[in-house]
Amino acid sequence: MKSDPPATAGHSVETVLRGIPASPGVSIGRVHLLIAERVHVPPHKIAPSEVQRELERFERAVGQTRAAIERSRERALTVAGIAVGKIFDAHLMILDDVVFQQQVRARVEREQFSVDYIVNDVLGQNIEIMRKQPGETFRERAADIGDVLNRLLRFLRGEGDVMPQSFSEPVVLVAADLSPTDALHVDRHLIHGIATDQGGLTSHTAILARSLDIPAIVGLGNLSTQVHDGDSIILNCNSGKVILHAGAATLAEYRGKQERYLAFQSALENLKDLPASTTDGHEVQLWGNIELPFEAESVLAHGGSGVGLFRSEFLFLTRDTVPSEDEQFDTYGKAAEILAPRPLVIRTFDLGGDKLHGSINIKQERNPFLGYRAIRVSLSRRDLFRAQLRAILRASRRGNVRVMFPFISGLEELREAKAVLAEAAAELTRERIPHDPHVQVGIMVELPSAVMMAEQLARECDFLSIGTNDLIQYAVAADRGNEAVAAYYRSFHPGVVRMIDLTVKAGHKAGKPVAICGELGGNPVAAPLLVGLGIDEISTNSTNIPEIKKIVRTLSYEECRRIAARALRLDTAAEIQDYLTGELKKRLADLPIWFS
Repeated sequence: MKSDPPATAGHSVETVLRGIPASPGVSIGRVHLLIAERVHVPPHKIAPSEVQRELERFERAVGQTRAAIERSRERALTVAGIAVGKIFDAHLMILDDVVFQQQVRARVEREQFSVDYIVNDVLGQNIEIMRKQPGETFRERAADIGDVLNRLLRFLRGEGDVMPQSFSEPVVLVAADLSPTDALHVDRHLIHGIATDQGGLTSHTAILARSLDIPAIVGLGNLSTQVHDGDSIILNCNSGKVILHAGAATLAEYRGKQERYLAFQSALENLKDLPASTTDGHEVQLWGNIELPFEAESVLAHGGSGVGLFRSEFLFLTRDTVPSEDEQFDTYGKAAEILAPRPLVIRTFDLGGDKLHGSINIKQERNPFLGYRAIRVSLSRRDLFRAQLRAILRASRRGNVRVMFPFISGLEELREAKAVLAEAAAELTRERIPHDPHVQVGIMVELPSAVMMAEQLARECDFLSIGTNDLIQYAVAADRGNEAVAAYYRSFHPGVVRMIDLTVKAGHKAGKPVAICGELGGNPVAAPLLVGLGIDEISTNSTNIPEIKKIVRTLSYEECRRIAARALRLDTAAEIQDYLTGELKKRLADLPIWFS
């Protein structure tokens, strides 16, 4: 901020609220209250002769809305990545839902009301149904439908698409909830913080804020009813604390916290070109996770030394058609050239589960996460798999490319996948197409069976990479997207920690490096544990790399080994997390996660 707001006049009482920290930072500013558009669409009868005109108006507005959502998706992919892009994929599915469109047409013809009224009534009923269901997933679905409804109504009324923002100075945006469209199309340079009544760590607002690097707190209950435009507000997005109408002393305290946070971030910049080495010389590789080729530049900008997870399925999830071999070659090659000579680990398509595509016949499954997904899809669709492996092999001439197979449960799948890779390489050789015949091959360890077979698997590949997101969910039988069992999804569950330990020991016994590429790798509290367990490479979102590097460079390897040994002897997830938090806090008191 260019300047801090003065303390509010004495008639306003300093108020503290607590929410969920969704995107880190400290923001001090003035409120801009974003009030959701509440469109009242009264019933309007039409004459029988006007029915066709209304249906044509609907078709035209649907087309305009579809084009607008597609523009938003492209913008999201450019500025925020695939996680945000997928939000707008969901919006397209809502808009193009056959049942919805048939229902609108049938009701206009039968009831002879304006299409505006019918659209608002049909989608409004769906929103109410979703809002009455328990869990954040249904609330997000309601918000998605509401976002599509607002855009469609605007086109039906001839008003165009997204409303222009009504502020020109830096503000802290406060809302009951923030639609993806609103969040994506505001000037990010004028938004110094976001605070919402609703939402959780996986909500659209949280995902957007993290992607756009805007400090944010969600799940604040009724904040939007307690503020007005221009009120002073402080967001400590490292702890989830919101302070309204701060007095002079509190304002001075948080100006200090903000300066400390910015100073810490600035200090991290100085580590960019330094190795992630402990004080006694043990080096850990810090790599990035990416979904788009240009994100490799962000990994390097944040001091990463390679990419440990390139999620190749984005090539399917951002289009309706199957990507060709040449398109894949071009995509992988771009990322490889940006990183060269640093490594680029390309995970083969992890489709299935919650990542579906119309060109692949994945039937509705009762339990898709235990069904037809990832390597199972690839091995049953050899045409797709061979084309991808050919593209990866061709791209290997443009950099240090490695291939990684997901969802491996045992030796059978690994051997079969390697056989297809060998076939693809032999084809390229016969066709005299340049490629590296010695591309390294690795697997993701994300199933308990792979942990138990890690030593045997390591003997037949070049590296192991632990995918903690899936490993945790399969180890404790808790779907990480299911709020009803969220309490069981514990990153520091003793069983999970011991599985990581077993995998590292098995890999090292076979002389192979072991990486970690799940969300646990980006958790600062986990860093000493992972280093102490012997993880060779930590791959995480690029923005996490500087902080993890700071932690690694502050501790000795012997300290980390002692911390890991102690953690392995503890009996509960809470004990492990509390112990790791305490040990890290003693050694790095300036980490932003400790700011209260």
